[in-house]
Amino acid sequence: MKSFLSLVLLLCFGISIGQNEVELDWYNTAEMELGGKVKASTSNPYQRFPDSMQNLVRKRVWELSKNPSGVYVDFETDASRVIVKYVVNGPLQFPHMPATGVSGVDLYLSQDNTWKWLKGRYQFQDTISYHYRLKDTVNGIKHNLRLYLPLYNTVSYMEIGVDKDSFFRNVPVNNQAPIVIYGTSITQGACSGRPGTTWTTFLSQKIDIPVFNYGFSGNGKLEKEVINYLSQLEAEVFVLDCLANFNPGQSLDAEEAKKRLIKSVEALRKLNPETPIVLTDHAGYPYGEVYNPEKKKYQLLNKANREAFEFLERKGYRDIYLLENEDLGLDQDDFIDGVHPNDAGMKKYAEAYGRLLLKIVN
Repeated sequence: MKSFLSLVLLLCFGISIGQNEVELDWYNTAEMELGGKVKASTSNPYQRFPDSMQNLVRKRVWELSKNPSGVYVDFETDASRVIVKYVVNGPLQFPHMPATGVSGVDLYLSQDNTWKWLKGRYQFQDTISYHYRLKDTVNGIKHNLRLYLPLYNTVSYMEIGVDKDSFFRNVPVNNQAPIVIYGTSITQGACSGRPGTTWTTFLSQKIDIPVFNYGFSGNGKLEKEVINYLSQLEAEVFVLDCLANFNPGQSLDAEEAKKRLIKSVEALRKLNPETPIVLTDHAGYPYGEVYNPEKKKYQLLNKANREAFEFLERKGYRDIYLLENEDLGLDQDDFIDGVHPNDAGMKKYAEAYGRLLLKIVN
């Protein structure tokens, strides 16, 4: 009898959901203008690199570029609810990072010149869904919303549903020159709890300038193919934050980091003679305080960063800036696994960048 009742309730619940979704108008985000990335025709509309890069970069870099970290959809609606449904191609979560960060989305509402986070009810299944109730927030008034896409998963399909016959419009992207950031897993978003709590998202909201996220987990190695591509972008500032992916065991020691930093700045400067460039230190490992080999490793990398900076200054390069380990100021409570920041660490990271970049752009 209990099994029969459970089946009836499940069927009723399924019918209810089906009826609710029939009462919605659905919009395919693949047909919308997306922010946080270059406007380009791509085989996957959410990927960060254009298709032309596939045969130029290593396979792993190309695969990571399909993760839409920092990519978002701006839209306007007067609906009382918003439902986001989508499909991803990779694992939903990692041992050190929750599904809400790896595969989740994040919705924000523009209010009083700030972005206000909206809580969503989510389900992680073959098709992921997020349900947002806006009735008490929107009250029939048109509001601007921003939907941030997953940090570490490739989206194959995504649609936004709103109340049937309600107003919906994809808001055009801000064409202001972005801050272009080339980095590691920390830039891509590890280990944020949500897409909205990465340091790059915190930063873009703080300084109100678009940010293009070119963080590649384990693969931010200052490679010339990536630098050559970035040098062709019109940027407000270039940021090189790749030292965490330099490892002597991979023939990427501090001396190699120094060489690549200098070559990267020279290549960026060739096409961008006046664009500021930031060289960022390794944020450090908190366990380095008790395990000296790790501390020595990042100290040598940061020494190489300063030496590259000073060499470039002597060569006459101007508008080159150094963001040092002490400026970032992360401590043992700001990490998930001793390598990747938690949300609190991400906020510190963003605040350090904000202090420097606000001086640069102003």
